[in-house]
Amino acid sequence: MEKTETSLRQSVVMKAEVTRKMTDMSQATNLLRQTREELVEEERNLEYKLKTIPGLKQVLAGHSSVMKVLENNNRLQDGYYGMVINLFSCPDQMFTAVDETAGMKLFNHVVETDKIATELMAELNRRKLPGVFNFMPLNRIRPRQFDYSMVDGQDAFPIIEKLEYEEDLEGIISFVFGKTLVCRNMDTVVRLARSSKLDCITLDGEKGSSKGVLSGGYVSLERNKMANYDRYQLAVGKLGDVTTEIEHYEGEMVKLEQEMVFMTKEVEKFQNLLAKNEGSLSKLIADCKMMMESGEDLKKKCVEEEQRLGEMTTDRKLMEATLSGLRTELDVDMNSQLSLEEKNLCEVLVKKIEKTKSGYKKRIREKDELEREKFAIESKMVGMRKDEEELCSEVSKLGKRDREVEKAKLDLDNVTEQMVKEKERLAVAMAKECKLDEEVKSLQSEEERKEKKLSKLKETLGEDSMNKEKLFEKKIHLQKSIQKLSQKVNSLGGVQPEMLERYKNAKRTLLGKELQKINQKLKDFDNVNKKALEQFVTFTEENERLVDRLNQMTEDKTRILNMINVLDTKKSEQILYTFKQLYKNFKQMFSRIVPGGRGELILTGETVGLTDADRMESATGLTTSVSFTGDQAMKNLDQLSGGQKSVVALAFILAIQQCDPAPFYLFDEVDAALDIEHRRAIAAVIHGQAGDAQFITTTFRPEMLRHADQCFGVLFRGKASHVVPVTREEADDFVQETAIQQ
Repeated sequence: MEKTETSLRQSVVMKAEVTRKMTDMSQATNLLRQTREELVEEERNLEYKLKTIPGLKQVLAGHSSVMKVLENNNRLQDGYYGMVINLFSCPDQMFTAVDETAGMKLFNHVVETDKIATELMAELNRRKLPGVFNFMPLNRIRPRQFDYSMVDGQDAFPIIEKLEYEEDLEGIISFVFGKTLVCRNMDTVVRLARSSKLDCITLDGEKGSSKGVLSGGYVSLERNKMANYDRYQLAVGKLGDVTTEIEHYEGEMVKLEQEMVFMTKEVEKFQNLLAKNEGSLSKLIADCKMMMESGEDLKKKCVEEEQRLGEMTTDRKLMEATLSGLRTELDVDMNSQLSLEEKNLCEVLVKKIEKTKSGYKKRIREKDELEREKFAIESKMVGMRKDEEELCSEVSKLGKRDREVEKAKLDLDNVTEQMVKEKERLAVAMAKECKLDEEVKSLQSEEERKEKKLSKLKETLGEDSMNKEKLFEKKIHLQKSIQKLSQKVNSLGGVQPEMLERYKNAKRTLLGKELQKINQKLKDFDNVNKKALEQFVTFTEENERLVDRLNQMTEDKTRILNMINVLDTKKSEQILYTFKQLYKNFKQMFSRIVPGGRGELILTGETVGLTDADRMESATGLTTSVSFTGDQAMKNLDQLSGGQKSVVALAFILAIQQCDPAPFYLFDEVDAALDIEHRRAIAAVIHGQAGDAQFITTTFRPEMLRHADQCFGVLFRGKASHVVPVTREEADDFVQETAIQQ
C-alpha cells in the first residue's frame, strides 16, 4: 500500500509537469501561428509585388509549372539545377548591378543537357501548363574567356568576383556575367568600355556597352527584380521554418496529450487501488475486532472450565479417601457383623460407588477433552495475538498513509489552484496580445501611410533623376558631336605651315570663297564610296566572326560524327550480343521442347566471309532451321507442318523471354495443333519459367491443367460471357466433355 501511495504521488507530480509543458507549448504554438499568419501575408504581398514587375508574372507561372512536372520524376529532377537567380548569391549593394546586367536571364532554367530541356518542354506542352519557359542546357553553353588584366581593381572589378556559386556552375555564371565590369563612376564606365571591349556598369545601374551605347538613370529598388525576389525567397524560407516548427510543436502536443491521458489513467488506477486497499484494511480491522471478541469469550469459558476442573479434582480426592476407607473395611468380614438392614445399605452403597466410578471416569474423559480444547484455544490465541499485533502495525501504517494521502490531495489542490492562476495569467496575456495586435495594426497603417508618402517622394526624385538623365544624355550627345568634329578635322590631315601663313590674316569672306571653290572641286568626287573603309572594317569583322562560327560548327560536326560512330558501334555490339544470347536460348529451348531435336537461328543476307559485326550490319532478316529427330536434314519454316511451326514459334518466344523477360504472357490455345508429347513439353517449360513471369493460357487440352496454379472457366450465361474460378477437377471434367463432344 505504501508503494501504491508513492506511485500515486509521482503520477500526480508528473501529470502536473505535463500540464505545465502543455500550457507552455500551447502558448508557443499560438505565437508561432500568429507569426505564420503574418509571414503568409508578407509572402503574399511580396509575390504580388514581384508579379507586378513587367514580364515576371508569366515567368513565375512557368516556374510553378516546371516544379509540377518535376514533382514525381526523379530522373528529370537530377538533371534540373533551378533558375539562374537561385544558383548564386551576392551582397545587397550588388543587386542593382546584377539585375541590370542579367535582366530576364536571371529567371532562365538551367538544365544538364538539351535532352532534359526537350523532355520538360514536351511534358509541359502535353499537360498544357501555363507560363514562359527559357532553358539553358549546360552542354550547349560555351562561355568565353575574358581578359581582365587591364582592370586595376581600384576603379573597377569583374562582377563575377563578387558572386558566390558552386564550381560546376562556373560556365553558366560566366556566360551570364563574365563580360561585365563594375565601375566606380560613369567616367570609368566610358573609359573602360572603350579600352577593354567589355560591358561596364556602376553600382547604381548606369551602363556602358562595349559597342559604345550608354544608358542609365535612377533605378528604384522597388522595381528591382533581384531585390524583390531575394525578399520573397527570404519570406518563403522563414515561412517554411515557422511551419516546420509549428508541425514539430503540434507533434509534441499530441505526444503530451497522449502522455496526459496515460498519466490520468495511472492516477485513476492508483486511486482505485488505494480505495480497494482501504476497503480491505477496514475489513481486516472488523475481522480483528471479531476475533478479539471471540478470544474474550474463549477466555471466560476457560476460566469456568478451570473452576469446574478444580471442583472435580476436590470430589476426586474425597472419593479416593472414601474408597481407601471402604477397601480397609472390605478386608473385614462384613456379613458376620452387619445386620440385614446394614447389608441392604451396603449393597446400595456399592451400587452408588459403581455409579460414582463411572461418573468419575466420564468426568476424567471430559477433563481430557477440555484440556485438549484448552490447548487448541491457547495455540489459537497465540496466533490471534500475532495477527492482532500485525493488524495493529498495519493500522498504524494505514493511518500514516491516510495522512500522506491527505497531504497529496492538498498538493493536488495546490497544483489545481496554480493551474487556475496560470489560466488567468494566460487570459490576461491573451488580452495584452490582442491589445498589442491592435497597436501593431495601427503602426502598420501608419507605416503604410508613411510608405505612400515615401513613394511620392521617390516619384519626385525619379522625375528629377529623369531630368538629370536628359541633361546627361544631352551632355553625351554634345561630347559625341565634339568627337565627330574632331575626327573630321583629324581626317583632313595636318595643315601645312605655308597655308597657315598664307591665310593667317585673310578675311572670313575670302576664306568662304576659297571654301566654295574647294567644295566645287570636291563635287567631282561625289561618286566615290566614302564609306568604303568603314564597310571594309565591318565586312572584315563579319568575315572573322563567320570564320570562327564555321570553325566551331566544324568542330561540332566532327564531335557529332564521332558520337554517331560510337553509338553505331555500341548498337552493333548490343545487337550482336542479343543475337548470340537469343541463338543460345533458342537452341536450348528447342531441345527442351523437342527431346533429341535441334534448332538454330540463321541470319539472312550476304554473310559469307564476314566477321560477326559485319554479318549483323549486312543481315536482312532472321530465319530458323530445325530438325525434330536430330538425324534428319535441317528444315526451314516453309517446310514444316502447322503444329511444328507452332512449336518453333513457342520456342522462339520463350527464348526471347529469357533474354528480355516481360511481366506476363498471354497464350491463346497455343497447344491446339500440337501432339501430346509436345503439349507436355510446352506445359513443363512454361511451368519452369513461371517463377519469373506470369503466363495466362487458354486451352482445351488436359496437359496444361496439370501444371496450372489457378483455373478459370468461361461460361456463357444470359447472352454474355462470365469468367469464374473453378477447381482443377472441374476444369478436367470440362476438358473431357469438350473432347467427347468433338
